[in-house]
Amino acid sequence: MYDLILISPINTQLGRFKRFVPRSVPIGVGILAGFLRKQGFSVKIIDHELIDININTIKDILEQCKKPCIVGISVMTANVASGYKTAAIIKSVDKEAIVIFGGIHPTVMPDEILQNGNIDFIVKGEAEYTFLELIRQIKGGSIERDKLENIGFVEDGKIVYTKTSTKMVDVNEVPMFPYDMYDPSHYNLGFILTSRGCPFDCIFCSQRVITKRSYRYISSERVIEELDYLINDLKQPNITFFDDYFTGNKKRVFELCEMIQKKGFHKKACFGVQTRGDSINKELMKAMRAANFNSLMFGVETASENLMKVINKAETVQENIDAIKLAKEMGFATEATFIFGFPTETFDDRFKALSLANEIGIDRARFNNATPYPGTAMYEMVKDKIKKEPMWINFSSAGAVTSGIRKKYPLPYVPDECSEKELEGTILLANLLFYLNFTNLKKLFNPGQSGSGKWFEVSKKEMLSIGTLIDLSLLAGTVLIRSLNYLLSSKNCRRFFFRGIRQ
Repeated sequence: MYDLILISPINTQLGRFKRFVPRSVPIGVGILAGFLRKQGFSVKIIDHELIDININTIKDILEQCKKPCIVGISVMTANVASGYKTAAIIKSVDKEAIVIFGGIHPTVMPDEILQNGNIDFIVKGEAEYTFLELIRQIKGGSIERDKLENIGFVEDGKIVYTKTSTKMVDVNEVPMFPYDMYDPSHYNLGFILTSRGCPFDCIFCSQRVITKRSYRYISSERVIEELDYLINDLKQPNITFFDDYFTGNKKRVFELCEMIQKKGFHKKACFGVQTRGDSINKELMKAMRAANFNSLMFGVETASENLMKVINKAETVQENIDAIKLAKEMGFATEATFIFGFPTETFDDRFKALSLANEIGIDRARFNNATPYPGTAMYEMVKDKIKKEPMWINFSSAGAVTSGIRKKYPLPYVPDECSEKELEGTILLANLLFYLNFTNLKKLFNPGQSGSGKWFEVSKKEMLSIGTLIDLSLLAGTVLIRSLNYLLSSKNCRRFFFRGIRQ
């Protein structure tokens, strides 16, 4: 019997791409589960991506939980609809079960969550300390409001919030990620998280809602201990650092590179990280290559220096170009993300982004739609122009790419300078045009690829199976039909495509 259950809701917005997108380990609930386990609580993790959530499965899950049964659900805006449905099923099975929502969406939209009727508590911000105290009080049989921080609940029909705490979690008090709680046959466990937060404040990033601009990192000794476990116990040959800002402290990176080599890890595994163009140089790259870091991902976002200022990226396009070119010279595989649909963006801005991706030799690229998630500066900037479907079901940064032939939902935001069809079409066509290059296409289908930008995965064994070939054919057909539709119905989509073909 478990003391509590932690659930990670499903992302329902991937469409036919779902079969080929690498399954993400639910890291948030994992970190919390490991922390609670260290405090003496037994925790069961439920990943909705693996388990169909219905009345029967919820009955089975709740039967494994000690009374009072506590169920924590970690939600972002993109999957809050799934979270609401899960909460409703839980309450239909056991009205006495205590449902707690945490994560980004409850932090920025707490009233909305508590008005739902199926959620008993919400936890705002980083949850380790506050959720722990709440669990202790619930298990103890009484709620002492004065001892709770960053908690919301409904009392006598009114929404109540406890005092606010700005204390940030000491990441060195959080134990190593509980890899043992995940079945390696379902997940790629080749990842590590060695820092938390980011000192920058890009208008589209909702992560700062949780971590603020506080950048903290785990001690180098702890990182080496975890890498030892991943490499020597779990035999992981490719390890991705999931840090938002791995190169935020160059001295620490140099130290880690030296320690990795002393341990001989560089002979057994390769490593990939996410970085910024203004935060990495030749000296640092040289040290990283010596330690067998072989993949760098850059959030390039745009090819427009003006848009860089609009999105408050605090770096320049040229800094990204210089860093990527240098990384290629140093032997790194390079990956980049681009975002279309920022305020004031033009057709030429979007085409320049595609041209840049091709010109500087990026190995893997992804083009997404700008999404004004609540809690971001972009949300406040364009609030009056947002199209919001019930339960935020249309809020997905990949929605322009993954929607089906019969589009169900509108994009949440479209800049004044273009139509929704043009924006959605140029995003899909940018991804298509980039991978029409045979060299780029081979890298997309490479099952051995590593790095943060990996977004398409199928093993060599599965690649030749009948089921995979059918799914790939259906996916290709969907993309082709959608592309033809945009080309036939939008003049600017035709301009974008034929200019891209001529490059």
